Amino acid sequence: MSPGEARPDPADLPPVFPLDAIPATMGAMRAAWLDLYDTELHPVIRFVMKSGPAGLEDARDAAHEAFLESWRLMNKRPEDWSTIRNPRAWLRTVALRRLRRPPGPRNRPPLDTCADLPDAPAPSLDPGEFTAQVQTVLAELRQLDREAREVMAYLTDGFTAAAIGEAMGITEQRVRDVIRRARTYLKRRLAATPVPEGRQPR
Repeated sequence: MSPGEARPDPADLPPVFPLDAIPATMGAMRAAWLDLYDTELHPVIRFVMKSGPAGLEDARDAAHEAFLESWRLMNKRPEDWSTIRNPRAWLRTVALRRLRRPPGPRNRPPLDTCADLPDAPAPSLDPGEFTAQVQTVLAELRQLDREAREVMAYLTDGFTAAAIGEAMGITEQRVRDVIRRARTYLKRRLAATPVPEGRQPR
């Protein structure tokens, strides 16, 4: 998958639905999907990194595969795609599954179904996302157990405890307990982290 994140042209994506026979409702769904891609691609990449452990390239690949799967689902089974109540959470769940998939050629998507992204330069993640402070927080998040990392990644992306529980298949009370435990750990660990000279903790 190309490291660039240019907005894909539907004509460049797998032709799972005839482009000259798109009903009005399908056209609206595709427009909504492109908006979702614009607003959620980078947040999904960051989410995967926060849920960790994942580097930038692995997180990008997982996010792109999640969007590609959503594209296929929307075109092949639009009735199923329309029943997804929270596409933002769905994309994050699928991206995590792709990240955690066992390695091996049988588990990789066939190359001929992957979208070809433009060669033109495309915006990437803001370098400010990878400051020393952010790296410190990511390192501490990775010390949490898998459930806590995932809960905190959803939480920092703005999901409610109820939405997190639904996405992860656990109770809302369990989510709240995990958040409380993770916050206690992070406060203790980050309070002990030296603040670089000239910077004040936020």
